[in-house]
Amino acid sequence: MYMLYIFDEVGKLSDDFHIRLAPYLSQERIEKIGRIKSSSQKGLSAAVYALLRYALAVKYGIDEPVLFDYGKNEKPRLKDFPYIHFNLSHTASAVACALSDSPIGVDVQRISNVSDKVAERVLTKQEFKEFLQTENQDEYFCRLWTIKESLLKQTGQGIAAEFREMSADGFSDITVYKGDDYYCCITKANAAIEKVSFDNLINREENHV
Repeated sequence: MYMLYIFDEVGKLSDDFHIRLAPYLSQERIEKIGRIKSSSQKGLSAAVYALLRYALAVKYGIDEPVLFDYGKNEKPRLKDFPYIHFNLSHTASAVACALSDSPIGVDVQRISNVSDKVAERVLTKQEFKEFLQTENQDEYFCRLWTIKESLLKQTGQGIAAEFREMSADGFSDITVYKGDDYYCCITKANAAIEKVSFDNLINREENHV
């Protein structure tokens, strides 16, 4: 079963959320958060790690510290559980975690204004033509971006590859979810989706539920 966990109650993250969560973070994650200047980004980094811990506890009963090592293109993997594949993503509106028994990618992006110039650099010629004709250009672009980015994250390539050479219509083994102001894509068809509330996320850590 492929699982997509989404937490989109980002507005409930206080400026000191990462400090509140510090007892449940790995030293590596604490050091990573320490290098981030923005308090909102610190909170998102803590939240996406907490979401991974939540997902591993619910799906596999794993409730120990999450330690990473890194594979090709520095793609993170679980050091102590190599048979579990995961991928993480966060944006200003939501954080996402994907779990699978095979390589997987996930991307979540907030829907925001996009210029024709940026769209032309990212979309194929046909996609850009459709972009110019659609009434909801920002949503159209965001949806395609998440599809392409998730596919590249599955292999660990990230955005280093050329988006303009990838046609989103050519991929069917995906699940796309639309939130209030964001899109999320996981590279498995018919993935089960769980929305995780703030209370469940924080209570699992603080109360070990």
